[in-house]
Amino acid sequence: MTTISSPAVAKVALYQLALLLPASAALLGLNQVIAYSVLLGGLIQIIPQAWFTRQAFRFAGARRVQSIVSAMYWGETGKVVLSAVLFTAAFLLVRPLNVGALFSSFVIMILVQWLSVFAILKR
Repeated sequence: MTTISSPAVAKVALYQLALLLPASAALLGLNQVIAYSVLLGGLIQIIPQAWFTRQAFRFAGARRVQSIVSAMYWGETGKVVLSAVLFTAAFLLVRPLNVGALFSSFVIMILVQWLSVFAILKR
Protein backbone atom coordinates (compact mmCIF):
# COMPACT_ATOMS: atom_id res chain seq x y z
CA MET A 1 0.00 0.00 0.00
CA THR A 2 1.39 3.39 -0.94
CA THR A 3 0.55 6.77 0.45
CA ILE A 4 0.81 10.15 -1.11
CA SER A 5 2.78 12.54 1.03
CA SER A 6 1.43 16.02 1.57
CA PRO A 7 3.21 18.75 -0.37
CA ALA A 8 5.86 20.80 1.38
CA VAL A 9 3.82 23.98 1.09
CA ALA A 10 4.19 24.60 4.82
CA LYS A 11 7.74 25.72 4.03
CA VAL A 12 6.39 28.63 2.01
CA ALA A 13 5.86 30.77 5.13
CA LEU A 14 9.47 30.16 6.09
CA TYR A 15 10.65 31.26 2.64
CA GLN A 16 8.51 34.37 2.92
CA LEU A 17 9.87 35.20 6.37
CA ALA A 18 13.42 34.59 5.13
CA LEU A 19 12.84 37.39 2.61
CA LEU A 20 10.65 39.69 4.68
CA LEU A 21 12.70 39.96 7.86
CA PRO A 22 16.03 40.95 6.25
CA ALA A 23 14.23 43.35 3.89
CA SER A 24 12.50 45.06 6.81
CA ALA A 25 15.76 45.19 8.76
CA ALA A 26 17.57 46.71 5.79
CA LEU A 27 14.90 49.39 5.47
CA LEU A 28 15.36 50.44 9.10
CA GLY A 29 18.41 52.44 8.06
CA LEU A 30 16.44 54.33 5.44
CA ASN A 31 13.09 54.96 7.09
CA GLN A 32 11.68 53.38 10.25
CA VAL A 33 8.03 53.91 9.25
CA ILE A 34 8.55 52.22 5.88
CA ALA A 35 10.46 49.38 7.57
CA TYR A 36 7.70 48.48 10.01
CA SER A 37 4.99 49.08 7.40
CA VAL A 38 6.72 46.58 5.10
CA LEU A 39 7.00 44.12 7.99
CA LEU A 40 3.32 44.50 8.89
CA GLY A 41 2.16 44.14 5.28
CA GLY A 42 4.17 40.97 4.86
CA LEU A 43 2.93 39.49 8.12
CA ILE A 44 -0.66 40.36 7.19
CA GLN A 45 -0.24 38.07 4.20
CA ILE A 46 1.91 35.35 5.78
CA ILE A 47 -0.09 34.71 8.96
CA PRO A 48 -3.51 34.09 7.34
CA GLN A 49 -1.95 32.03 4.56
CA ALA A 50 -0.09 29.90 7.11
CA TRP A 51 -3.42 29.38 8.92
CA PHE A 52 -5.05 28.24 5.68
CA THR A 53 -2.16 25.90 4.88
CA ARG A 54 -2.34 24.35 8.35
CA GLN A 55 -6.07 23.78 8.02
CA ALA A 56 -6.08 22.58 4.41
CA PHE A 57 -3.42 19.91 4.88
CA ARG A 58 -4.51 18.49 8.24
CA PHE A 59 -6.20 15.50 6.65
CA ALA A 60 -5.21 13.06 3.90
CA GLY A 61 -6.71 10.02 2.23
CA ALA A 62 -9.72 9.15 0.15
CA ARG A 63 -11.76 8.26 3.23
CA ARG A 64 -11.27 11.75 4.63
CA VAL A 65 -12.59 13.70 1.63
CA GLN A 66 -15.44 15.29 3.60
CA SER A 67 -13.00 16.32 6.36
CA ILE A 68 -10.59 17.74 3.78
CA VAL A 69 -13.30 19.82 2.09
CA SER A 70 -14.59 21.06 5.44
CA ALA A 71 -11.07 21.95 6.60
CA MET A 72 -10.46 23.91 3.40
CA TYR A 73 -13.67 25.90 3.85
CA TRP A 74 -12.79 26.66 7.47
CA GLY A 75 -9.22 27.46 6.46
CA GLU A 76 -10.34 29.91 3.80
CA THR A 77 -12.89 31.51 6.13
CA GLY A 78 -10.25 31.90 8.81
CA LYS A 79 -7.81 33.33 6.27
CA VAL A 80 -10.28 36.02 5.17
CA VAL A 81 -11.25 36.89 8.76
CA LEU A 82 -7.63 37.01 9.91
CA SER A 83 -6.68 39.21 6.95
CA ALA A 84 -9.54 41.62 7.70
CA VAL A 85 -8.70 41.75 11.42
CA LEU A 86 -4.99 42.30 10.79
CA PHE A 87 -5.59 45.03 8.20
CA THR A 88 -8.10 46.73 10.50
CA ALA A 89 -5.69 46.54 13.44
CA ALA A 90 -2.87 47.99 11.34
CA PHE A 91 -4.99 50.91 10.15
CA LEU A 92 -6.46 51.66 13.57
CA LEU A 93 -3.51 51.02 15.86
CA VAL A 94 -0.36 51.87 13.92
CA ARG A 95 0.49 55.55 13.56
CA PRO A 96 2.23 56.64 11.43
CA LEU A 97 1.77 54.01 8.75
CA ASN A 98 3.04 54.02 5.19
CA VAL A 99 0.07 52.51 3.36
CA GLY A 100 1.99 52.14 0.09
CA ALA A 101 4.73 50.11 1.77
CA LEU A 102 2.14 48.03 3.65
CA PHE A 103 0.23 47.07 0.50
CA SER A 104 3.39 46.65 -1.58
CA SER A 105 4.87 44.12 0.81
CA PHE A 106 1.48 42.38 1.07
CA VAL A 107 1.38 41.95 -2.72
CA ILE A 108 5.05 40.95 -2.92
CA MET A 109 4.47 38.24 -0.32
CA ILE A 110 1.57 36.91 -2.42
CA LEU A 111 3.90 36.72 -5.42
CA VAL A 112 6.58 34.99 -3.32
CA GLN A 113 3.94 32.52 -2.12
CA TRP A 114 2.81 31.70 -5.65
CA LEU A 115 6.36 31.30 -6.96
CA SER A 116 7.38 29.17 -3.97
CA VAL A 117 4.37 26.88 -4.27
CA PHE A 118 4.97 26.55 -8.02
CA ALA A 119 8.64 25.66 -7.43
CA ILE A 120 7.78 23.15 -4.69
CA LEU A 121 5.03 21.43 -6.68
CA LYS A 122 7.15 21.38 -9.85
CA ARG A 123 9.73 19.15 -8.12
